[in-house]
Amino acid sequence: MAPVSNIETHYGTSDGGYYADPRSMGGKQEFDRELARKLSPMQYVERAKTPTLYLQGKEDERCPKCQTEEMFVSMMRAGTTPTEMLLYPGEDHHFLGQGAPSVREDAARRIVDWINRHCRRPAPAPAARGKAAEKAAA
Repeated sequence: MAPVSNIETHYGTSDGGYYADPRSMGGKQEFDRELARKLSPMQYVERAKTPTLYLQGKEDERCPKCQTEEMFVSMMRAGTTPTEMLLYPGEDHHFLGQGAPSVREDAARRIVDWINRHCRRPAPAPAARGKAAEKAAA
């Protein structure tokens, strides 16, 4: 939901980027800008073909909203694939599991709607999933 789109800028804007990003890119404390650029999704945004929905807590410090905004705007400018973005005020990185119930419900509804619009087969209704799971367990 909250992407790291540009590893080079994430390194300096995230509450964890300073120590996590270099170790994630080969285990060295030294920051390799060339490698960061090579591994960043932003370098390949023009190739994006998958419809993308960005949902994020506006107060997210783990993956700051600037990461989402940069990717979203770049995808919009490329104009090659559907994309939408929604920032939830007052919510942080963990909004899907620990956010306000109304926010979690809204996000879940938006995800299901997005999948139904952009996948070949619609997602099954909650009751249908339960019945299928019951049959499989029997």
